[in-house]
Amino acid sequence: DMKRHAYVLREGETHLPASFQKAFDNGRAVRDLLKRNIKAGRTAGETLELLNRRMNDAGFSVMSKANTPSDDPADIDVIIGCHSVGNLGHGIGPSIAWFNPERLKYEIRETNLFSIELFAYTAIPEWGGRKLRIPLEDDAIVTARGVEWLYPVNQKVLLIR
Repeated sequence: DMKRHAYVLREGETHLPASFQKAFDNGRAVRDLLKRNIKAGRTAGETLELLNRRMNDAGFSVMSKANTPSDDPADIDVIIGCHSVGNLGHGIGPSIAWFNPERLKYEIRETNLFSIELFAYTAIPEWGGRKLRIPLEDDAIVTARGVEWLYPVNQKVLLIR
């Protein structure tokens, strides 16, 4: 699983608007937090609780269900849905996701393959404060060293001229 982002430049634009870049950077910050904190030896549920605390501590507002950002433009609303991957899409194994309650009970182990998936909502001033949803998703493996990406992850928004 992977997601990529592109922006179609308007006439006269040469780069991504700052507010859009900020929204993308917020998503990247959450992704980095997830990568640093997912470890073998805990259940997916314990990990989800830890990640939610860490995101709150970092100033993010954790949503209890998908697509329910607050109306407060100061809130950067986030929800994660990290799930196991396999040959047929979402694989068997632990799922660090509210939508897979049974798989929250499974222990995360070395060699588990995960899709590190999140949605981050940031207010865009040019849109009257409405929020832009940035979905990020890339695959990783859990090792003794922590989470390691299977390939280079998305670090920028592609620009279309």
